[in-house]
Amino acid sequence: MNLSFDNHIHTIYSGHSDPMMTVGNIIKYSEQAQLTQIAITEHSFDWHLGPRGNLELIQKELAAVETDIRVLVGMEIDPDMKNWGRLNFEDFNKDELFPVLVGFHGYPGMDKGWFEKVHFTRRDKNRIYNRWSNMLEKLIENPKVDVLAHPGRLIMQNRIIDEFSGNILRNFERFAAAARQYDVAFEINETLLNSIPTEKLWKSYRNVLEVMLANGVKLSVGSDAHSPDKIGRFNRVLEFIQPFNINSFDFLTINQGEQNETQIHTHRIARCDRDHSDTRQYAAAGAE
Repeated sequence: MNLSFDNHIHTIYSGHSDPMMTVGNIIKYSEQAQLTQIAITEHSFDWHLGPRGNLELIQKELAAVETDIRVLVGMEIDPDMKNWGRLNFEDFNKDELFPVLVGFHGYPGMDKGWFEKVHFTRRDKNRIYNRWSNMLEKLIENPKVDVLAHPGRLIMQNRIIDEFSGNILRNFERFAAAARQYDVAFEINETLLNSIPTEKLWKSYRNVLEVMLANGVKLSVGSDAHSPDKIGRFNRVLEFIQPFNINSFDFLTINQGEQNETQIHTHRIARCDRDHSDTRQYAAAGAE
């Protein structure tokens, strides 16, 4: 399978990306990687000019670039940790951004990031897992959310969980049913797959993908690139999905060529109206 789309790319406006990650350079490296579609999905962090200001900078820079690549401008937004089911930035109209990714970068109820090495007690782990699980279920119902970004990464770190099985997998079955109902995609994230800490977690994470496919949940593939060399690089993704009979219609993307903004807008209206028929008819022209 050849994946010629990348639905999760960051820019210099993240505050922690490579200085080469300007919009112009992202386009250049995407062309070199022979991608046909990308999504620039900057964080909603209050850095530089903040989410609204950074979005306007990205759109302005994009307007100055000529390319045959289909370029989507979305955003990766963290949950509002105090108002479960809400995003920490919601000051946008749905037709402004696509795709909108929701991703956890901190532990609910704790001032710690997912990347920090922390010794949690069993009680801490149970509390974190339960809060994460309850928040995620409510976030899936948020009409502004299109994609679950690096799903499960938070609970894989610091041994919050040891594997995806039993009650944990049953929770993902519930998430999958909701994602199907509310038209939310499940992201297969290259950076996440490269950071799974144990072989047991890596192998059992395939159980989660199996649950998503069985429930008809769309997949979104993203590098989560913060540097040019990561754009469109999907070695671990391809290894991860290899056992599954995945075809182009399993992926969230937009047909190249004749699809226009009216069709995209129609899709978004359908989501907001909660038309639970399969409104997302996005054949993955780049998945062969």
